[in-house]
Amino acid sequence: MGVHLKTLARVLCVAVTAAALSACFDLTQKLSIDRGGSGHYEMAITADGLLGEALKDKKDSAIDLKNNKVRTHLAEHDGKVTQFATMDFKSLSDLKLSDESLSLSNHGAGWFGLGPSHLTFTRTFLVDRARKQNAPSRSNNDDDRFGTELAQTMFGDHTYLFSVSVPGSVDRANAIRVGRTTIAPQIKPSGLSTTVTWRMPLYTMIQAKMLRFEVDFSAYGWFPDAQSLPE
Repeated sequence: MGVHLKTLARVLCVAVTAAALSACFDLTQKLSIDRGGSGHYEMAITADGLLGEALKDKKDSAIDLKNNKVRTHLAEHDGKVTQFATMDFKSLSDLKLSDESLSLSNHGAGWFGLGPSHLTFTRTFLVDRARKQNAPSRSNNDDDRFGTELAQTMFGDHTYLFSVSVPGSVDRANAIRVGRTTIAPQIKPSGLSTTVTWRMPLYTMIQAKMLRFEVDFSAYGWFPDAQSLPE
């Protein structure tokens, strides 16, 4: 059974509401993959002001996850409210996504099959499509002006973060370029796994057409090819 995940599309709708409420937010998405290709995916949105109160009172849910196995909870700290949603999966193929796709490709093992598997994780985030689907109809020039004004008015120094934790060691992780801005990944080994994190201003994320995250890594385990399904 696929998991129904609406991420950026829903958040962009909340962003417009946030402008009216004079509030803003930070958005975090964290994916973890274990040695059997299973794992969990967590999304969190943190806001203060009236939007934070709306999240706390469940008047405006920024995270729309239509599956009863999804774990959700709220946390408050220093006047800010964070809404969390976490779901477990046995394979990336279990996930049904509206504005992004996830895949895991196994290129085989070295040393005549005795070495670690060489794998590639890819995430494609269709920012532009989600934005256009949820913004009011307007001309191209108006849309560009709307995007710039929206970002300048709302997002300030707030951030967007995506991280993926994989077993084994990371051989390569791509840098992301949006306009003249380059976002280099941070690679942090921890025990038998490695976490790759891309952190960027929320303004930069909103202005992108598409974000593509790639990680090549080597690990021992069982890793069938997997691909999330479109909504």
